[in-house]
Amino acid sequence: MAKTSVSPAAEGRPAERVVAAAFAGTLLTLVPLGWLLVLTALTDDSRCGHYGCVGLLADAWTAGRWAAVVLAWPLLHLFRVRPAWPVAVLAPFFLVPIWELAEVPLILIAGLFAYPVATLVSSPRLSWRGRSLVLALFALFCALQALSQS
Repeated sequence: MAKTSVSPAAEGRPAERVVAAAFAGTLLTLVPLGWLLVLTALTDDSRCGHYGCVGLLADAWTAGRWAAVVLAWPLLHLFRVRPAWPVAVLAPFFLVPIWELAEVPLILIAGLFAYPVATLVSSPRLSWRGRSLVLALFALFCALQALSQS
């Protein structure tokens, strides 16, 4: 049987995958921010209401962050996070709780946390015990965020 060559990135190297995913998640934060800037520059002031263009900007933020989720797989693949698709599929499950529970400064860097967590959870070299620990720590983080808001 012929031995197939596997790249070091595909084999694992969890630390490199986590750092690359964190970098990709940070860059993906720029997508909604860039979308907000473009929309602000192109918005006609006559379309804004009594409170200015806040409603329009809120809609743009929502659309922009979901666009960032869609762009995650190509960016993760570009940064050699292999396999990229499990990370891109799992990351929204970590992004949405951060978006819903966190304050504004943390929302802006949500990708810095969500993509590395998704990378660890989907890592083929991490044991189920390790994956469970990562999920438990994320659940603890979400619980602390929820308690701090009440």
